[in-house]
Amino acid sequence: MARVGYGLAPGGSGEWTFVAGRAFLAAVPAGTFPGIVAKLSGLVAEPRIDIESLVSLLPLAGEQAVASFVVVVPGEPTDGDGIPVSVVARGRVAVDVFSVGGSRRFTDRDIRPWLLADFRSVIGLVIGSPLAAVVHASRLDSGRTAEMGTIGADTLFWSLSAPSARDDDTIIRQPAALPQPAARPVPAPETQPLSPADADTVVRPPQAAQDTVIIRRRDRGKRRPAAEPAEVTRGAHYGFRLPGGEERRLDAVYFLGRRPRSPRITGDLLPRLITVSSPTSAVSATHLEIRQEGDTVVVTDLNSTNGTVVNPPRGRRQRLGSGQSLVVAPGTTVDIGDGNIVEVLPSRER
Repeated sequence: MARVGYGLAPGGSGEWTFVAGRAFLAAVPAGTFPGIVAKLSGLVAEPRIDIESLVSLLPLAGEQAVASFVVVVPGEPTDGDGIPVSVVARGRVAVDVFSVGGSRRFTDRDIRPWLLADFRSVIGLVIGSPLAAVVHASRLDSGRTAEMGTIGADTLFWSLSAPSARDDDTIIRQPAALPQPAARPVPAPETQPLSPADADTVVRPPQAAQDTVIIRRRDRGKRRPAAEPAEVTRGAHYGFRLPGGEERRLDAVYFLGRRPRSPRITGDLLPRLITVSSPTSAVSATHLEIRQEGDTVVVTDLNSTNGTVVNPPRGRRQRLGSGQSLVVAPGTTVDIGDGNIVEVLPSRER
């Protein structure tokens, strides 16, 4: 189900001791007290293990203290792209986390005693020095293939792979019933501010409701003061339900995010801003736009870091990339991360 590879600097014996098991990965500095490594190695065949149990094996004080370490526990596979992964980091070590939408570097940010974060839709990891450059996603299968057990190396590569005849020999089978990780605080890179062009596009509904066609707005019509929220034509309006259960009518353009803000536009209508909770910063500062265009509803990913997942009432779910728009039907749910799911509601007369 997954592949583990390792890399060594020329002539080196390895800066790290990596332990690869069926349900976890761990990294401790070379020279760590052998008894600690032995305890980790004794768990490599376990089909499931929680991350707290692994961290408890790594002393933070005393003669055997482990100043730097990483512990990784993959979650249960889902129907979407990638899998959930929990990561604990401490000290001078970095984990590059790869998902369909890109990569981010995770370190402890000097938070003590250590920092724990959960990531979703992960397709690969690289563990090593924080001074090393981030590798391209195409190199996730680099290095020599590792077997279960202890490995002395400078870098560890972990990536999802298709099942093969070697599955009994390769690393990290996903456990059958590993609990879903809970949200824990972790900083995330801020998204780039919206450009004026982002506010200057509309979506013309195509014949097929799940197709996306974006065109430039040719005629804005009569403008209102910049401080006034935009309103759509009176009449029948769709609505949407927020994660907390509150319902809103689509009588305006709405921006949702961790700290949403309007684009820099002059003399145009501003969207209404809705702030959602995101303990792990999976939701970008300004993440999603939802609006009514004529008799359709359009959702747009506003250049978010982690993307947006759209689940229609019928058909396959779809992941929106940065800046992509989609015409959606009532009953559709839109997942922007950290449990923030927005439901599109049917239209009714205002």
